Amino acid sequence: MLNPSQQIMRLGLGFAVSQALRATIELGIPDLLAAGEQSVDELAAATQSDADSLYRIMRLLAPEGVFREVLPRHFELTEIGAALRSDRPGPRDFVRMINSEAYLAFEQLLHSVRTGKPAFDKVFGSPRFDWLSEHPEQAALFQRAMVALGQGSNEAVAEAYEFKPFTRIVDVGGGHGQLLSAILARNPHLSGVLFDLPSGVAAARQGAGGDLPRTEFIAGDFFESVPSGDVYVIKKVVHDWNDERAAAILRNCSKAMLPNGKVLIAETLVPPGNEPSQIKGIDVVMLAVTGGMERTQGQYASLFDAAGLRLERVIQTRGPISILEASAA
Repeated sequence: MLNPSQQIMRLGLGFAVSQALRATIELGIPDLLAAGEQSVDELAAATQSDADSLYRIMRLLAPEGVFREVLPRHFELTEIGAALRSDRPGPRDFVRMINSEAYLAFEQLLHSVRTGKPAFDKVFGSPRFDWLSEHPEQAALFQRAMVALGQGSNEAVAEAYEFKPFTRIVDVGGGHGQLLSAILARNPHLSGVLFDLPSGVAAARQGAGGDLPRTEFIAGDFFESVPSGDVYVIKKVVHDWNDERAAAILRNCSKAMLPNGKVLIAETLVPPGNEPSQIKGIDVVMLAVTGGMERTQGQYASLFDAAGLRLERVIQTRGPISILEASAA
């Protein structure tokens, strides 16, 4: 059992595990081990890397459950490590994305803590999404990471909410359209609007997120206005922004919403107490990278109030994501 000093040292070395994960992904080690165990020398030859150095990072990841050293300098892939294979949907693109430019921004986390402003802007000279718009390769990786993170949650949201009373759904910041596709498939009476920046709309038109029948594709800026509809769904968008900017999005939905309409935010709520929670880590990523935040139920209620809306209820889905339903105040 680790003593307090050793526990702190383990926490402080978390960056080493994170970057070792990224290195093995970039080298394609999980794919090479998919067929069975191999020696480090074989893996190093296949990846044109230094065998001793490769051994050291794989040895680091073995106690974390990613690999298993079955013989000296021979490793096999574990069930956890298999999630990093390129032929399986999963977190590999998230690990690659979070350990590149976002990782560099984290070196200036103290700047965010002192100022309340994203460190990313200081390190890269522009806000995160502006920077991504100028770096298409990293933007594509970001989109793939978001798709991986959304696995299962789109279906969970689509099945957890009753859309029968509505006729026209607007997916605000809908990206590739995976959520809208899932909702329309379950609700043939609905027509849809996929509303996003031009790049997101273009990807959705090409079917990147699935079939989108009965859908109108509209490009625009949700800080300026949103299309008219009677139910708005906003999934994993509000958390990207501070309260002022997030309230502006919701206020535009309130203005454009038809009578008796609803605004649905789909986000993961920050739980109370001291228990470990992945969303608490993502919240600090938002602080440093986008200036956004993950929120508690009470914070979302306040956000709705600021936008002229009223939180009616919170619906827990079968996944780690909740639907917060609001109507006109």
